[in-house]
Amino acid sequence: MRIACLGGGPAGLYFAISMKLRDPSHEIDVIERNRADDTFGWGVVLSDETLQNLAANDPVSAKAIGENFAYWDDIALHLRGERLVSTGHGFCGIGRMKLLLLLQDRARELGINLKFETNADSAEDYRHSYDLVVASDGLNSRTRTLYQDTFKPDIEERLCQFVWLGTHQKFADAFTFIFEETEHGWVWAHAYQFDDDTATFIVECAQDTYDAFGFGEMSQQDSIRVCEEIFKDHLGGHPLMTNANHIRGSAWIRFPRVLCDKWSHENVVLLGDAAATAHFSIGSGTKLAVESAIALADCLHNERDMASAFARYEQDRRLEVLRLQSAARNSLEWFEHVERYLHLDPVQFNYSMLTRSQRISHENLRLRDPQWLQSAERWFMNQAGVSPEAPVRTPMFTPFSLRAMELKNRIVVSPMAQ
Repeated sequence: MRIACLGGGPAGLYFAISMKLRDPSHEIDVIERNRADDTFGWGVVLSDETLQNLAANDPVSAKAIGENFAYWDDIALHLRGERLVSTGHGFCGIGRMKLLLLLQDRARELGINLKFETNADSAEDYRHSYDLVVASDGLNSRTRTLYQDTFKPDIEERLCQFVWLGTHQKFADAFTFIFEETEHGWVWAHAYQFDDDTATFIVECAQDTYDAFGFGEMSQQDSIRVCEEIFKDHLGGHPLMTNANHIRGSAWIRFPRVLCDKWSHENVVLLGDAAATAHFSIGSGTKLAVESAIALADCLHNERDMASAFARYEQDRRLEVLRLQSAARNSLEWFEHVERYLHLDPVQFNYSMLTRSQRISHENLRLRDPQWLQSAERWFMNQAGVSPEAPVRTPMFTPFSLRAMELKNRIVVSPMAQ
């Protein structure tokens, strides 16, 4: 089969690798408008589960990727001068550019033709000269727009503004969330290490705060200086850095949530951010891309024809994509309305933050970090007036007081349920 991958990000590269592994006779061109070492992100995050999937699909590239990962188990919260840490979360980070270079090396080993600094023609042109066109052309996919009557994209810009930065303050011991109150409102950062010297540092705030600071009218360097001042107590004297100098003016954006009603048109198929996006706060964008690439390659290899393969691909992946998008929506909505929770004690705020996506439950926290959860349960008991000598119990079995009434626990049963 003659295949064109429009876009040389993780989705397009990993799909090309996966197809070559299944049938070396495929002739595959990956067409990328940027240079081989251009990248406009910092680090990406993958879970232990995704690493296992990569190893099962291609042990060679998985080994190379694994050797360049920064691993961490802990999540740290900084709020009002306190630092709270929970463990057992099992994630790892790698520089986006390093990931791309490793995938490029593997693609070349397998005989895939990489065309950099090449502006892709319309997918309609490629569709007639290739057996298969994979539109891995990213968030602002031209292919998705070209066939929008078929794909029926639903794109929604969410409420918060954010900017993707980096720093040599490594945050090496934990995935770190920092919340700082300023004269214009709350500003927060998501920070995590991705190589020996560098960490991703995403700064985010509500639209009102963004407008009050005037970030939209600032140059990138001016907005970086403001962010350095906001987070100076956490940066250890290290500056914040941008690698988006190609963007004029402010590099702040609002996150675009992308859904598509359909993922294929004739012999053209969407992959990665072109098909669906997941908010960065759950770190699943690259996971979606590479796992969908594996699934698409499997379907094309195993099904009797392309139409059946596309149908199976959508059937197999849509539920997983929607599941992750649902968790991502819960998480981003928590951040969009985070000021509802910032009056809480740091212990209670941390519990809310850890469970925000609804993928982590109370008992799942006990599996991850029983010591931390027990300390949080003890804190809650103390707030409810339970004797410090009493055995630790879950919050729903603590007393509840309302005016002169005191209940033994927090369970309410409808009379109809009796």
